Amino acid sequence: MELLTYLQTHFITKETLLRESQLSHLELTTLIEKRLMPKAAYKLALKLECDSFFGEHSDESCLEFYPQGALVWLGAVSQVADEAQAFALFSKRYKNQLHRLKAQGFNPRDAKLDQDIDAHLESEWQHFLGGIYGLCTKTGLPEDIANKEAAIVIINEYLARDEHLSLDELTQLHQVVDLLDEASALFAPHERERSSRKRLIDDVRAKFPKPLTS
Repeated sequence: MELLTYLQTHFITKETLLRESQLSHLELTTLIEKRLMPKAAYKLALKLECDSFFGEHSDESCLEFYPQGALVWLGAVSQVADEAQAFALFSKRYKNQLHRLKAQGFNPRDAKLDQDIDAHLESEWQHFLGGIYGLCTKTGLPEDIANKEAAIVIINEYLARDEHLSLDELTQLHQVVDLLDEASALFAPHERERSSRKRLIDDVRAKFPKPLTS
């Protein structure tokens, strides 16, 4: 099953998360309910049918998958008391990453990542808690989320232009696409055709070939 192979390769199961963090099922559930920890990125309901010498057998199970950065986030919020403190930590790490990106020359011209950053972060926090960013970024951590969102804004700025891109602009565009590639998940097989990766990485690279360097 291609989907299960993808999840087992790129995510960690709930059981692994509990074992590595030494949390109980109840403790993890409590952290999620208190809105300190995101929900699982994927849930699989499996129904198994077995036929062997001993006869037929059926079984059902539910598997939950979390992003690779889930253990890191659990460690970060281990001393956090409530959602307000968890959100403050998320916001600080997100903003710090945006500052690092700007220092590296990645500077999106979008109000939501500048003047309206606090309102934007409120929305990002809800997506984070819902497990959405655990699905569409490699780690599910604030830094990858900031990289992904900033890269998407910049790429869309390039795509909105009607004029021909210069060699320097093509080089810059590919640098941003590489940033998005590094932050983004590969997406499950059934999701890829509709994903931001298809539209903003694969399609952009196909439409704008990387300029040759001398």
